Amino acid sequence: MNGLTLMLLVRLQNFPVWLGGLFNPEAYITATRQCIAQANSWSLEELELDVFICNNDNTLPDNCSFAVTGLKLQGAQCKNNQLYLTSTIMTDLHVIMLRWIRCSSGETKKSKLALPVYLNSTRTELLFTVDLNIAPSQDPHSFYERGVAILTSTALN
Repeated sequence: MNGLTLMLLVRLQNFPVWLGGLFNPEAYITATRQCIAQANSWSLEELELDVFICNNDNTLPDNCSFAVTGLKLQGAQCKNNQLYLTSTIMTDLHVIMLRWIRCSSGETKKSKLALPVYLNSTRTELLFTVDLNIAPSQDPHSFYERGVAILTSTALN
């Protein structure tokens, strides 16, 4: 790892980023992945995005995490990093930690739900998907039936 990469990594991790305010938010996600891969001499194919939804704004990132803010969750709520269905249309997510982890091909995702992350509430531009924990009492299919998703912005640009 060279000094420039380390400096960039530290600067990116020192403050949360509002994905909905970026011109090209998917490029930010790609850049964080590339940064972690280069910093650890891992291939991009070995990395998997692990998401942790924080209950407050005081969570500090580790050396493989990046904080994002301003995201909205439609059709569900998150408590203790677990998803629950709700009748509330939209809930604010405080801080989300995007962590790139090195995974093996044999790992399985137990009780995880793949949710889409859209640019805005029109849902016309899919940015990426995230795997989130669901509460033990929840039926995974119900989240899909209700169209639960994450939005980076509610602006209709």
